[in-house]
Amino acid sequence: MSDVGLLSFAQTRVLVDDFAASYRFYREVLGLSLKHHQPGDPEPVDGPYTCFVAGTADLALFQRAYMDAAIGAEHRARGAADGVVVVLRVANVDAAAEAVRARGAELLTEPVDQPAWGTRVAHLRAPEGTLVELCEYED
Repeated sequence: MSDVGLLSFAQTRVLVDDFAASYRFYREVLGLSLKHHQPGDPEPVDGPYTCFVAGTADLALFQRAYMDAAIGAEHRARGAADGVVVVLRVANVDAAAEAVRARGAELLTEPVDQPAWGTRVAHLRAPEGTLVELCEYED
């Protein structure tokens, strides 16, 4: 898959409706540390995004309404909505999007900058509906 330019598995992103309750669960119940947090900074308890360190991987929480908006989906009831996004970091989102399209994938979103996220992204679905995000960002 070298033509996709895959660099790493970036994170598991859990899509949530009640961000504060989910944040408290992952932070206080599971005891996960925040990835990008400086001492003295307020904790991002109200979202819409935060990233925890889970061993050698990242586990992020993201307000589901923002993900729906990013992929142009109507915000739906929980049972009919995305709950997880598989996020794959690639070297170049545009090249990766073309590579997966050439293999028969249909993109939900063309590559687009998400300045608030600090990324460039494209989205597609796996055969059973799992949302997959190709993302490009600097460390």
